[in-house]
Amino acid sequence: MRPCLRVLLFVVPLVAIVAALSGCTQSEENAVKEGLNPATPIRKAFATSLEVYAQQVSQRENVSGHVPEGDGVAVLEHAGIRGIPNTDPWGNEVRYHGEGDHFTLSSAGPDGQWGTKDDIVISK
Repeated sequence: MRPCLRVLLFVVPLVAIVAALSGCTQSEENAVKEGLNPATPIRKAFATSLEVYAQQVSQRENVSGHVPEGDGVAVLEHAGIRGIPNTDPWGNEVRYHGEGDHFTLSSAGPDGQWGTKDDIVISK
């Protein structure tokens, strides 16, 4: 892979994460003052960062003809997709499963329970 492409694949997700998180602190403080759940801005920002990584998985599929195959975020790192966190902002495992031309990247979300409506799931 060309060096400039490698840098781009690292910098783009990093910029997206910083941009997504930049407004979270103020939003969380306002949410707490108003008695609302402060997890919502964090959830949205984390979902945005997972979308960026999902785009990288799709780009990898376009190049190789298949998504990185296997389970766990280490599979993505081995495939050259760097920076994916092992845990979400609530301390839960970030899961990856890839097979053929399908993949799922997911987090249990703020409640920490898999299979609930606040899960963050990106599938293709």
